[in-house]
Amino acid sequence: MKSATGHFDQLNNLSHHAYGIVGTVETRDELISTLEKTHKISAQGNPDFYIRNYEVLTIDDAREVKSLHSSRPLTDEGSIKGNNGAGKKIFVLTMNGITIEAQNALLKLLEEPAEYVRFFLIIPSAHLLLPTVKSRLLLIQESNSSKVTGADLIKEAKAFIEANQAKRLEVVKALTDAISKENKTKQDAIDFVNAVQEVVYKEKGAKEGKLALGAIEVARNYLNDRAPSIKMLLEFVALNI
Repeated sequence: MKSATGHFDQLNNLSHHAYGIVGTVETRDELISTLEKTHKISAQGNPDFYIRNYEVLTIDDAREVKSLHSSRPLTDEGSIKGNNGAGKKIFVLTMNGITIEAQNALLKLLEEPAEYVRFFLIIPSAHLLLPTVKSRLLLIQESNSSKVTGADLIKEAKAFIEANQAKRLEVVKALTDAISKENKTKQDAIDFVNAVQEVVYKEKGAKEGKLALGAIEVARNYLNDRAPSIKMLLEFVALNI
């Protein structure tokens, strides 16, 4: 994976309240280094710097974040003009997945956080996020490290949804065969499922697309296991959208 450090130039003076960063734990470490060196906000021993790592961020995790957000900073690190000299509260949340319920719970918080709070959501793919959540974030993408662009994935996901079940299963077989031959990886499967979720949510919404979104969420949660049955999980999605 290429370094995302150059993309952190977009952080500028941290004027935006919430950032979505496509990356991994390595990206998280680079972000923390940037915050410390460029913005003079230390993570070590700072009670206002929250680092959380989630396999899947759930609604209970979202509630914890909301609770931690509510108190004012204890230090003056990264102080903000007009905030009486108090500093920033930093949330660096790294996740492999996030439930729809958790995203809905964070919506208002990401839209109107306290002036002293800055959120950084580090995710493996932007397609993991609902459009409503994505619109509230300043999205920082990795360099062109992926062979498939976001637009390509959305196009493939849309065709997958519109196809009949037999054709969907053919798509699943092609993808899992490519993974078994090491031409693709588990992350490609996760990215595809996330893109399918985005299309379903955009076209059907949470109510009409409830069953499909539920199946997608179950599959994605298991895809994040150490050794999932990728073919079985993708077939489950194919048969339930």
